[in-house]
Amino acid sequence: MHVFRFLPVFFAVVLFSGSANGGREKRYLFINPEAPITLGFLLNMPISLALPTLASVNGRSLQFLTPAEGEEIPDDLLWEPAYEEQLGRLAAYFAHLELPTLSCQERLVCELAADPDSFSPIGEIFMKELRLNHGPVKTTSDSLMWRYISAAREGFGSVSGQCAVAFPVCPYAPNRILNMAVLKVWKYISERLNLQLV
Repeated sequence: MHVFRFLPVFFAVVLFSGSANGGREKRYLFINPEAPITLGFLLNMPISLALPTLASVNGRSLQFLTPAEGEEIPDDLLWEPAYEEQLGRLAAYFAHLELPTLSCQERLVCELAADPDSFSPIGEIFMKELRLNHGPVKTTSDSLMWRYISAAREGFGSVSGQCAVAFPVCPYAPNRILNMAVLKVWKYISERLNLQLV
């Protein structure tokens, strides 16, 4: 992040306040001219610009992009009414990443939760949508929100490789789902410019 330092030009500011007898009383506020003032900048960028660049362009077969027969897809599960907006955003994120199957979505969520530093800033975007801000959800495998939350919980407490064991139907590690070189660029930009994807 670029930081600019300025030295104040005013040494004192005079403040006036009313007194009990109706006159004005002077008060002085002194500013230390030796103390620097730090200004920072925060940049917001739509996630819809960043996510398509993170989709892996090689390493996945075309068969992967179409769910196999019997493979679960998110639309087959219950969308909790209180969380439809969050689930809709997650569906858009997965669509940008060209990740239609539920098993690979769960594995990716698990991996993002297991290693947040390696997958920053994309991991924070997904985890933000998994907050239970609108009440409880059904704790069954029929609830899409619960499936994502369970995958994230699996990741939070996991060691390396555990997500692959927990979600064996998906053969793709995150480095085959995400373009890791582009992710490193986004991470560098977000750290240097305090960029937030919204």
